[in-house]
Amino acid sequence: MSQAARQSASLHAAVASNRVGALLFPSIVALCASACLLLCARAAHAEGPFDGAWSMTGVSESFTVQQWSAACGPAPVSGTLIGGGSVTVTGGGGELQISGGRRTLRTDQCLDPMPTLARNVHTQDARSWRTRCSTPPGDPRHAVVNTAYFVAAGDNAISIAETGRYEFTINDSSCVADVRRGASLSRAVAAAPATPNATATATDSASAAPPASTDAPTAVAPQPSPPTTTAGAAPKTDCSVAPGDPARLEVRPSRKLLKLGDAFVFHAAVVDSGGCPTGTAIQWTVAAVVFKDGQAHAGVPTIDGVGNLTIPAADFTDATFDVVATAAGKSARASVEVATPADYAALLAQSGLGPTGERDEPSVAILATTTIGAENARAEDGGRKRRMVFIGVVGGLTFLLLVVAVVGASRSRKGRKVEAAAEARHVEKMRDFERQKAQREAQHAAQMKAHLESVAVAQQQAAAAAARGQDTGPMFCPSCRREYPAGTTYCSFDSNRVVAIRGHEALMSGPSGGICPTCNRGFNPGVKVCPDHGDALVPAPVAGATQLVGSPAPRGKICPTCGSRFEGAAAFCVKDGTQLVLLN
Repeated sequence: MSQAARQSASLHAAVASNRVGALLFPSIVALCASACLLLCARAAHAEGPFDGAWSMTGVSESFTVQQWSAACGPAPVSGTLIGGGSVTVTGGGGELQISGGRRTLRTDQCLDPMPTLARNVHTQDARSWRTRCSTPPGDPRHAVVNTAYFVAAGDNAISIAETGRYEFTINDSSCVADVRRGASLSRAVAAAPATPNATATATDSASAAPPASTDAPTAVAPQPSPPTTTAGAAPKTDCSVAPGDPARLEVRPSRKLLKLGDAFVFHAAVVDSGGCPTGTAIQWTVAAVVFKDGQAHAGVPTIDGVGNLTIPAADFTDATFDVVATAAGKSARASVEVATPADYAALLAQSGLGPTGERDEPSVAILATTTIGAENARAEDGGRKRRMVFIGVVGGLTFLLLVVAVVGASRSRKGRKVEAAAEARHVEKMRDFERQKAQREAQHAAQMKAHLESVAVAQQQAAAAAARGQDTGPMFCPSCRREYPAGTTYCSFDSNRVVAIRGHEALMSGPSGGICPTCNRGFNPGVKVCPDHGDALVPAPVAGATQLVGSPAPRGKICPTCGSRFEGAAAFCVKDGTQLVLLN
């Protein structure tokens, strides 16, 4: 490695070492910011509204076997997947965990225990969680399962619903079955004692009622309709009294797959916080229709005032749209997809819907009632404590970041000073190196000039001696170092003028000249480029090796100027330096 390279490497190492502090600063800041976000997230999720003791019903499962073969094993039988009992619900990371039974359930997992099932889609909001699980594409035991958790109004009930389809292909046998699972949880609340006065009053009223006459026809009074509660709601509300304010708009089903020409009735209800219908008017409309081909079609779906939907029988293939139910200024939507009769079965198998092509859980819209205010009030419980924790965490992290910033700025200033000093030292060393390099080049140029002058003087002396007919002794070529007898004027290899050895022994030990690869002429030391062709000169051994590779057997040659004959290896006339030609 040269001195300049070593100096440059030393400078880079010094600069890199002094930049370590500046590089560590953003890393530490990022680490602290991540810790801040993590602690804030934990503080935000502390004391979840669903944490506590709950009572859970057993998870029932109902199978509908489409076709089955003995190769697939025993056919599935409806029953109970998980027994009920007391459980504990805990929240974390936006999900719920239900523990206490022989299995721990999570809102981001499916109920089905099939080992090859894996989650591939999961969505959540404040009151519902949906998960889709499926087996790998190449698994012969193919299964698709959709699981949903819903929180009822009042936060005292949670419903669980799961639908799925199994399609097994074992030994050329096809087995198909659909499954539907469900369960509900109710918050564990101490039961209120029965009121004796109310019981006595009801008994007295019943005993005081007169018997009905058997002679006149009896008119049966209409009985009050049972309460419409959300699935899984444990407390039952007496809906015979006046309902409360509208709290929820529910539309069932939330998704439906239909064929061309089908008619279907959607059901909607506006209920109060206890799940009792309020009788609020509902308007039905159909949203914009989207076709897979992107073209306009003549078919138009229609829906009446009670939710009766009619699908056109033609020109309405591969269409999707929403059925919209509106009440009290809020809307709930149900998704509808239309397929041809030929494609219906395949789409049903891929959709994850039930056997009837629908999703049982409702589409829900929360209406602006006092229930929302109550939920907000509950959400504020413990808010002061969380705010204080949050402020403390943020304050501590802010102080830590300030300390890190001060330390980083100090190290950065020191690093810049060290870098500037290293740069100044590098500039001074490079200046010294360039000065020494210029001195060495000047010395070399002076030596080469003296050598070239010596060669020129020797060639002039040899030419003068030859002109006088003096015997100067053996000669040599300054380009290729070949030796020739006295009286020779030019080198037969490269046509350069030869020099007498006697008196010029120092020249033979100095640098040699070069050969032009185009014209094969030699030039004195110091010449780098052929003046005739502009080619870079090469050493004589290299030029000789290039000419020998692949050369045919040499033939005799003749000088076209003086007529002297030479062997085939010669290239130039030794008398006049003319390039030789081959003899015929």
